[in-house]
Amino acid sequence: MKPVTLIIVLLFTASPGSASAFAIDDWFRDDLSTDERNELVERAKDAALEEIAPTVLKVLVDYRPIYAFGVKTPPWNDDDDRLSARDRTFLMAGAVWKHHMSPRNDLPKAKVMLSLLRMASRAAEKRILITSISAYQWCPDAEQVLLDLCNADEESLDVRRLAAESLLEHCDLNTYMPVAVEIILAHEKGLPRCQAFNFTTNYGNRLFELNDTNRNAVLAAGFGILDELTDDELQTGYFVAKRLGFILKTRNEFAPDQQAAKYQGKYGLKDEFFIDTVNNARIWHAQHKREIRSN
Repeated sequence: MKPVTLIIVLLFTASPGSASAFAIDDWFRDDLSTDERNELVERAKDAALEEIAPTVLKVLVDYRPIYAFGVKTPPWNDDDDRLSARDRTFLMAGAVWKHHMSPRNDLPKAKVMLSLLRMASRAAEKRILITSISAYQWCPDAEQVLLDLCNADEESLDVRRLAAESLLEHCDLNTYMPVAVEIILAHEKGLPRCQAFNFTTNYGNRLFELNDTNRNAVLAAGFGILDELTDDELQTGYFVAKRLGFILKTRNEFAPDQQAAKYQGKYGLKDEFFIDTVNNARIWHAQHKREIRSN
């Protein structure tokens, strides 16, 4: 799973003999100098994760910008006038969070993340925590917490799917593929279900470790997704067809010859290439569907 940059916009202050305290206002000041911003970042890096994490989540959810930034280092001191004080705080926070996610698989940090996940009430908070736990701070106790999320019908599908993907990533594939397939098929037909299938079965050669029951369940789900696509939606099933072809070890994973003249467009392959890949998979399924049984 790819690591995500989480947000921490907290000012760590401490005086001898007093408890640590955090304030956020200074991070948003427009008049902060380069040195002052750098100092705030370093002081926040020295804060304990258990002290800063609750506010991290709130800020991440409430202040996330809707556009991407450049990659200059340190980006919070970029001269770009389009960056507001909030934007700069976001960038400072990303560096701080990345610092706190190291070293990986640190048990005390993992326990902090799991505690927050248990208490989280918003889907956005849960997505951040699940992704961070899976990418940075995995521990055995995460397994049951994530399984509970998978089985919680009241949870959003994106949270349930992320929880399932994390279990498939870190645990036995055969143990958790049944619940993963269930979550895939709970998505809306069409593009959402295609995307859920692609994300949740993206495990390369590990898919060949599936037992016959789970392999057939994945195949049945995937071909079912393709069969329910309307004519206007066929090309959205391209990656589903490719994944099925990979599992089945078919020649070119159902894709036709992409060098064929009829597929060459002005700016690349024509839509017909992707549509024909899906149709090739559907034809194969029509001829072999009796061989595939889902339990």
